[in-house]
Formats: sequence, structure tokens, C-alpha cells
Amino acid sequence: MREAVDSILNQTYKNLEILLIDDGSTDETREVINEYSKKDSRIVPVYNETNLGLIRTLNKGVELATGEYIARMDADDISALNRMEVLHDYFLLHPDTDVVSAAYYYLDTNSKVIRKAYPKATLSTALHFVSFFCTPVNHPCVMAKAQVFKENKYDEIFIHSEDYELFSRLLNKGYKFVNLSEPLYYLRINPESVSHRFEQIQISTHMRISVHNIENYYRKNFDYFLHKVMVNRISFDVPFDLMKAAIDTLDRLRDEFIANEKADANVLAEINDFLIEQKIDIYLQTLKSSRWFRKPLVLQYILANINVFLSKRGRQYFRLKFNYLSAAEKDKTLMAP
Repeated sequence: MREAVDSILNQTYKNLEILLIDDGSTDETREVINEYSKKDSRIVPVYNETNLGLIRTLNKGVELATGEYIARMDADDISALNRMEVLHDYFLLHPDTDVVSAAYYYLDTNSKVIRKAYPKATLSTALHFVSFFCTPVNHPCVMAKAQVFKENKYDEIFIHSEDYELFSRLLNKGYKFVNLSEPLYYLRINPESVSHRFEQIQISTHMRISVHNIENYYRKNFDYFLHKVMVNRISFDVPFDLMKAAIDTLDRLRDEFIANEKADANVLAEINDFLIEQKIDIYLQTLKSSRWFRKPLVLQYILANINVFLSKRGRQYFRLKFNYLSAAEKDKTLMAP
């Protein structure tokens, strides 16, 4: 927690109201907040007498915030020292923007950088398409106009995927998003985090949101297992025909979206880059999850579409993904009892 707080106190942009919220913790969090609040007048200590949970606490923080913009971060992570300045300045230069996030780095449990994570897309229209399948922005790094957060609260129904639901809802309403390519955040990979401990609940909630988003935009409802493959929530033996149908469906949804939105070449390029990553994940996860007698056909199909891996985005993504998995596995091994 101290690393997180220090990274905010030492920001190059100083005009901050800093809400440190203790959600009814039983550790030393309250004492640490008290300590920091005595040192810096910008800190507003907030104590939940009982544990409200993340979503209610986020909404409480939004209600208490008095600034023109609201940014957030998690207690395990670290902000780049220029994060607030860069995001704030972007709003000043682009007042029509509503939500800004950025690229980030993954940290292991020892605060060592594992890899850089590039945004799925940077342009708002492309991010709208991304939101049909996954969270369009890095939630902990977000800064938004305060009015946007105050008028659109996190929905408690979507536990462990509240960010995905909120940001896809905002994009569907027409709010303008931007992802910056400059890394401004360090996201810690923690085997004890909520996303790891409640993975199955998160997957189920994620699927509900994605199904709703696609139904809402396209007025289409797909087979449940086809949809699971499209969003790469693969934990079952995937028949070859199902994998191919998912890939083909992604391309059809792209074409229909581009036509509907009258999107320009820049948006199309970003959507195509996103789909390259999505397809690589589907190929690799299908190959991993399929039964042995299906693997040769899947591998043959991958080789027939090797251009996906050999594209600039594909090479970049595959290299970073391989390095990340190798580092994560090493960190997991080191932590094993």
C-alpha cells in the first residue's frame, strides 16, 4: 500500500484531493492512512466501519470526490509519477473527451516489470467494438470527468466485472474514450488477488456483459459456446468447426460494425489489430484445450493462417505474451511452498 500512496503523493501534478479509503480492513491499513494523513493535507481519510466491498466503496469514493476529474488506483499497484499530469493535460487539450486511460506495465510480486501491456485500441469508436468482447480500458489507470462517474455509477450486480460493465455502458451511450500508448501505470500480478480467487465468477459475469453488449448493438444472440470461444473464455474441448465458426463470426461482426459506424481507415486498422490478438488467443487456447485427436486439425488451420502470427501486431503480441507467461510461471514457482 505504501508504494501506491507514495506514487500519488509524489506526482508531478500537485493539485490533488487524495481519498484513501479503508474498506473495513482488519490489518494495519487504518494506521497507515492515519500516518499519511498527518503528513499531507491533500489526503482525505475515509473509513468504512464495515466491509462494503469494492463496488459500493468505489461508488462512495465517487460521491465524496469534489474535483473536476476523478482518477483511481488499487492499493497493490504503482502510478508513474507523471500519470496525473499527462491524463489531466490530455483533458485540457481535448475537452470533448470523457474518459482517458493508458498503457501499463505488469509487475510481479517483487515489483519487477514483467512486460508492457499495450492498449487494445486507442480510438473511441474502435474501443466501442472492443467492448463487445472485453474491457476496453485499464480500469485502475482511468481518469474521467467527475460528472461522468457521478451520473453513471458502478452496478453492484456485476461483481468482479464492474469495470467492464460500466465502460461498455458508457461507450454505448456515446461517451468519448481515449487510450494513450504511453505506459502510466504498474499493475501487480498477485495470485491472491480477487481476479484469481474468484475467476469462475468473473468469467460468468464477463460472459453476461458481453452477451448483453452484442445483443444490444447487433440484435443477435449466438450459441453460448460459440460466444465463449469468441471472447476466449475457453475451458472445454473445442470442436474444430466451433473454433472456425467463432473466427468467421468475429470477422462478420467487424464488417457490420464498420458499415454501421461509417468508420474510417484508422478505426478499421485498430479493430483489425485487436482481432489479431483475439484470434491468436483463440487459436492457442483451442489447441491447448482440445482433445489429442483434434489437435492436428487445429494446428493445420493455424499454419494455414500463420499470417495472423506473422503480422506486425501478431509478432508483437505473441512475443509479449510468451515472455509474460514465462515470467509469471517463474514467479509462481518461486512462491510455491
